[in-house]
Amino acid sequence: MAYELYQTLNIPIQASPEEIRRSYYRLVRKHSPEKDPERFKVIREAYETLSDAKAKQNYDSLQQHGGQIVVLLSQAEERMEEENWTEAIRLLKHTLVLSPGADSVRNRLGLCYVHNQQWDEATKTYQILTTSNPDVAVYWSNFGCAYQEKAETISKEDSRRSISYQTARSCFQKSIDLEPFNSQPFMAIAQTFLAEENYTAALKWAEKAIGADGKIDFQDFDALFLICIIHLRSNQLEQVTATADRIIVCLPADEDIRKYVAAKFALIGFELVKVGAKYINPDTLKAALTFMSAAKMFSPDNAEIVKIQQDISQLVSAFNEYDLLKDDYQIINGFKRLAAFRILNALGSENSAYEQERIVQDIISEITDSSDSVVIASAKRIKSKYPAIYQLNAEFFAQLEKAAAELVKKPQYQSQYQPVNNSSEDCFVVTATYGTPHAAEVIKYRYFRDQYLSKHILGRKFIHHYYHIGPLAASQIKKHPNLKKIMAFILGKLAKYLPN
Repeated sequence: MAYELYQTLNIPIQASPEEIRRSYYRLVRKHSPEKDPERFKVIREAYETLSDAKAKQNYDSLQQHGGQIVVLLSQAEERMEEENWTEAIRLLKHTLVLSPGADSVRNRLGLCYVHNQQWDEATKTYQILTTSNPDVAVYWSNFGCAYQEKAETISKEDSRRSISYQTARSCFQKSIDLEPFNSQPFMAIAQTFLAEENYTAALKWAEKAIGADGKIDFQDFDALFLICIIHLRSNQLEQVTATADRIIVCLPADEDIRKYVAAKFALIGFELVKVGAKYINPDTLKAALTFMSAAKMFSPDNAEIVKIQQDISQLVSAFNEYDLLKDDYQIINGFKRLAAFRILNALGSENSAYEQERIVQDIISEITDSSDSVVIASAKRIKSKYPAIYQLNAEFFAQLEKAAAELVKKPQYQSQYQPVNNSSEDCFVVTATYGTPHAAEVIKYRYFRDQYLSKHILGRKFIHHYYHIGPLAASQIKKHPNLKKIMAFILGKLAKYLPN
C-alpha cells in the first residue's frame, strides 16, 4: 500500500514536522506499549522514519518511483553478481537520480567504484555519505576500504601509498569509535600495518579485534587466522602452531566448522607448497608444513590433507638432512648428487623424462666408479643417518642392498666372470656378432667387462644377468645374418664410448 507510514499516523503526505509529532503522541496515548505493544511498535517505526527529514525524503522518493527503483536495483544487483561494475554503476547512478537521498544506494555505488578501481569517485562518494551521516559506522568502514584498496595499487617506493594507508586507518578508527564492539575495522587496521610489514602493530590490532566484543568465540576465528598470517610473514612459524591451539579452544563442537577451518589452513598450505617448489625454498616449505599440520589437526580424517602433510613433512626432513649430508665426508659424491636430484624431483622437476633418465644414468655411473666397499658403506650410512633421503630413494637402495646380499652369499661370484685362459667364449653376444674372439671390438668389450664392470657391485649385477641371457641372444644372432648386421652397427657405435 502506497504511503503506508502516513496512513499509520493518520496524517496527509504534506504534513509538517509538528503535525507528525502531535499525531504520534496522540496515537501513543491510545496504543501504549503496555496495552498494545505490537501496534505501538508499528506507530513508533512510522514516526522514526517520518520525523527524520532525510529518512522521510528517502521514503517519499521510494513511494513515488517505487516500481522503477525496484527494477533498477534488481538489475544493478545482477550486474554486481556478474562483476560487471561499469554497468552496475550506471544503473545505480540512474537510481540516485530518481531518489537522491537513498544513502543505501549511494553506498552500493561507492563499493562498485572501489571494485572498478575508480578511487577518486569512490572517495568522493564516501565523503558525501560520511558528511551527511557521520554516525553511520559502515560508511566510515567502506571509506577506509576505498583508501586501503587504493594504497595496495601504489608501489612501495611511492609516498602516496603510506598516506593512503594512514587515511584508511583514520576512517577505520571513526568506525571503531561508533561501534567499538565490531571486530572488522580492528582487523582492517591490522591488515594495513601487515601490508607495510609493521608486524608488531599488525599483531596489536589483530589482538584488539579478538577482544572487541568482550568474549572469545568462533566469531574471532578470522582475527586469529589473520594472526597466523602475520606470524607467517614475520617468520615466527612456531607461533602459527600456538595460534592454531587458540583456535581449537574457541571452536564449537560442529564438524562442518572444523572442516571449514581445516580447509582454510590447507588452502594457505597448498599455495606455500607451490611457491616453495617453484623457488626451491625450504623455509617456505616449512611454513607450508606448519599450515598443513594445523589443517590435519582440525580434520584428522581428511585423507588428502593427511597425505599432503606427510609428503611435505618428509620433504622438509630431506631438506634438513641434505644440509648435513652434503658435507658428510663418509658419503660419496654420487650419492650426494642422487639425494639432491630426488629432492628436486619430488618438488616437481621441469626436466623432461628423457633428461631425468639421462641424469640418473650419469649419477649411477659416478656411483659405480667407486669401489664396492665405499658404495655399500655410503648406502648403509644414508639408511641409518639420513632416513628421509633414504626413503626418497628407497627403490634404488633396495636394489643395491639386494646386490650386496648376493655378494655375501656367493663369494665365488666375481670369479665366475673372469676370462678363463684368456678365452672370450663368455663374450657371447659380441663374439657371435663379429664371428671371432680376436676382433678388436670383442677385445675392447672384454677389457671393459674385466677392468670396469667386474670391479663394482652394480656392474657385477649386470654381468650376472648377462650370463643368463647372453647365450640365447648369441644363438639368435648366429641364425639371422640381418640381425648380425644390426648388432654390429649398434656395438660399433657403443664401442666408441668405451675406455681403451
